[in-house]
Amino acid sequence: MTSHQDLLNDVFAIRWPLPYFDEFEPPGASRGAAVDDARRPRMAFLRRWGAAQEEHGPDYDPLLAALGDLVAIKKAADEQIRLLLAYGRVYVTPRPHTLETLGQAADLTPSGVSRAFGAKEILAVGDLTGQRPAAVEISDYDPDVFAGEASRRRCTWGGSKDKPCTDEPKYAVTDKSGTRWACCDSHLPGYLRSRPRA
Repeated sequence: MTSHQDLLNDVFAIRWPLPYFDEFEPPGASRGAAVDDARRPRMAFLRRWGAAQEEHGPDYDPLLAALGDLVAIKKAADEQIRLLLAYGRVYVTPRPHTLETLGQAADLTPSGVSRAFGAKEILAVGDLTGQRPAAVEISDYDPDVFAGEASRRRCTWGGSKDKPCTDEPKYAVTDKSGTRWACCDSHLPGYLRSRPRA
């Protein structure tokens, strides 16, 4: 029967293999640093596995924990890919990246790129960067036209994730992707500045 220690050793060998050194290579500081670099994520995994054991019980399988770890990493990477695609397509000026170039970089078809992100990702990029894409249209505020929950409560055209604008929205700003943002009186000049020039 495979013990938890055997499973741990094998998971470590698969996920974080120790570096191989030629027997004729003299030992030195670089060899020790390489081993330390490989051991560091192993120790971090042991801490996460310990936390998982508290949740699932002391017999929780380290292989399942390792798979859960990778799934979480994959989900986070997928989310960041969607945000970067939204940024490259909507925010980069004066010429956004094409669907083709973004698709080549992200291993997606051009249509896959266009389906990979939507208003949620575009709004999230705005929160994270404090940037706003070029605006093309403004109308009176109507909370029912917004995809994002924040735009139903406050101005999202101004501010950022760390310092959001809390003013009451008065307008609906539509960017070139078709995403709508709520806009207050004080951030209306920002909308006007962002409009593409003819």
